Amino acid sequence: MKPTVKDLINVGIFTVLYMVIVVICGQLGALLPITQVLGPLYIPLLAGIVFMLFLTRVRHFGLVTIMGLLVGLVVLATGQSYWVLILAVVFASLGDFIMSLGRYKKWLTLVIGYVCFSFLLLGTVVPLFFLRDSYLGRLSERKDDAWMSGIVAMTPWWMFLVMIAMIMVGASLGAFLGRAMLRKHFEKAGIA
Repeated sequence: MKPTVKDLINVGIFTVLYMVIVVICGQLGALLPITQVLGPLYIPLLAGIVFMLFLTRVRHFGLVTIMGLLVGLVVLATGQSYWVLILAVVFASLGDFIMSLGRYKKWLTLVIGYVCFSFLLLGTVVPLFFLRDSYLGRLSERKDDAWMSGIVAMTPWWMFLVMIAMIMVGASLGAFLGRAMLRKHFEKAGIA
């Protein structure tokens, strides 16, 4: 089934709302090294509210993928690494596929799908761990020495694994928070 004009309008509106939350959280998180490191936990948690509302309007495969691609393109346009777009292609499509298995109605597939979708956010930290020297060099042009020392101390190689776990926890909690805040919409859409 092809997306309708209404579907594409919904994707556009919810992508903008999702990006507003991600950008505000990302900018606030960049103020301190600790809030930067905790971003993979609280960003999908807060963005889950908008994403779950978006899912009440999704009925067929492709819309979540389109949203992920748009998010990846917008984040790439802000100067982030190309890894965001690569991960958006992979994980938004995977999340969309998982949600489609439950016909966008089964709660477990929605939660797992949102967790997968949220992994696209890792694209912003991939350079910190895998292209470390060049990334830290560019970052040092905008941040002072104390901030740089803090981020280096808080991001040993194994912190990447912790960030993966933080996304899983944050996105799972974000799905439940979104459902709790939007229960009326979920009931109307018939989502269990």
